[in-house]
Amino acid sequence: TGGFKCFKLSLIWEDSIQSKKMLLEYHVSNFRSIYNEQSFNMVAVNSYKEMQDTHLIEYKDNLNLLKSTAIYGPNASGKSTLLESLNTFRDIILGSFKYDLNNALPIAPFAFAKNSKEEPTTFEIAFIENQIKYEFELVLNKQRVLEEYLTAYPKGQPQEWYSRFYNEDTQEYEYQYSSFFKGQKKTWEKSTKKNALYLSTAINLQNNENAQLSPVYGWFDNKLTPISINGWSDEITKELCRDNTSKDMIVKFLQQAGIDIKDIEFEIENREEIVASIKDDKLREGVRSLEELLLKTLPSHIMEKINKKIKIEFVHTNGMRLDLSEQSDGTKKLFAFASLWLESLASGKVLFCDELNDNLHPALVKLLVDMFNSETNNKNAQLIFTTHETSILNQEVLRRDQVWFCERDSDLSTQIYPLSDFKPRKEYENIENSYFSGRYGAIPYFKKVNYKMTHPKE
Repeated sequence: TGGFKCFKLSLIWEDSIQSKKMLLEYHVSNFRSIYNEQSFNMVAVNSYKEMQDTHLIEYKDNLNLLKSTAIYGPNASGKSTLLESLNTFRDIILGSFKYDLNNALPIAPFAFAKNSKEEPTTFEIAFIENQIKYEFELVLNKQRVLEEYLTAYPKGQPQEWYSRFYNEDTQEYEYQYSSFFKGQKKTWEKSTKKNALYLSTAINLQNNENAQLSPVYGWFDNKLTPISINGWSDEITKELCRDNTSKDMIVKFLQQAGIDIKDIEFEIENREEIVASIKDDKLREGVRSLEELLLKTLPSHIMEKINKKIKIEFVHTNGMRLDLSEQSDGTKKLFAFASLWLESLASGKVLFCDELNDNLHPALVKLLVDMFNSETNNKNAQLIFTTHETSILNQEVLRRDQVWFCERDSDLSTQIYPLSDFKPRKEYENIENSYFSGRYGAIPYFKKVNYKMTHPKE
């Protein structure tokens, strides 16, 4: 684990209990560029014996799980679509109880098949929460939920807690329950709208206090975490810098990434003082008028953040202080998602990240992946990421079962498949070279373009 040992200095790493809150597998069909069902999993190949102590999570006999997985493929192949589908699935689970009855469900069927727009979209996921396996399946179209199933394995044997099915003939929902499933089932049925999930409705009617359903809902809410390097705000990291222990963790994280930094200093700027310092009378009054309008429309906790802006300065090793805004794009992005990266490792989240390589040096991408593939990751956090960075596509960084590919088929639909399908030889095969040679597919194909450059005046 090398330099990662420094993270153990913080109290955040003292608890080394192996938590069991992990993703097993995921299936999706008829969502954007994905048409036929595509399957993805975090299950290790039993016959692969490399890096077992660092890259695997021991789950049970003959079944280990992967700490990270990389997905490769050309632009527009559907890599982002896979992660977007998972995020959409999560959003429906967490928020569908709030939908207006006339709201369309946020799905987009495959566009290039004759009947795809009339066919339903399906999501299915299997995961571990508090050492219990759950399977959740959802079938829906834009207008309504068609099927919903929740199965639990509290003692290793399946218990289908509930199923919900829309009968096209009667135009009514049919429900079935296991004797193991408790609660106000009929009340939840009556309150569940056609475009809402039974799970989402039941949880929110009980303020998330349902002993059976809360762990399921909570896994999607607290454990399954999307991140986009381009879209992640730096506000959380700024807030954490107000706590010395958290700030030290962030400094160490940046130092590990090769950033020349000795310390972080913060200052809370009072917006009223900033406004008062504006010399132009009309501009100053205009800003105050805008703030009064915001005060009437925005919640108080948001206005508090607006009125108290946190200013961050990096103290470099030569003593120079530079504002965060003066740092490079790569440094600003690292700072922005440092909080989520560290918190994911500390609490065992399932983190899925699109385009991890964006604006980051190849060595830094390796460092971020290595943080998950190490003994320091003692909370069994998992990382699923798409990337174009092939320098980590080798057997010293990733196991052979940690690599997946994505490409478009002849009908323009996305196909997702693992490197293990090609049976690469341990230690011998150069996976990066084989990828570029086209052995695994999923590489860009460029047609030769012939054109003549002419001067605009010709």
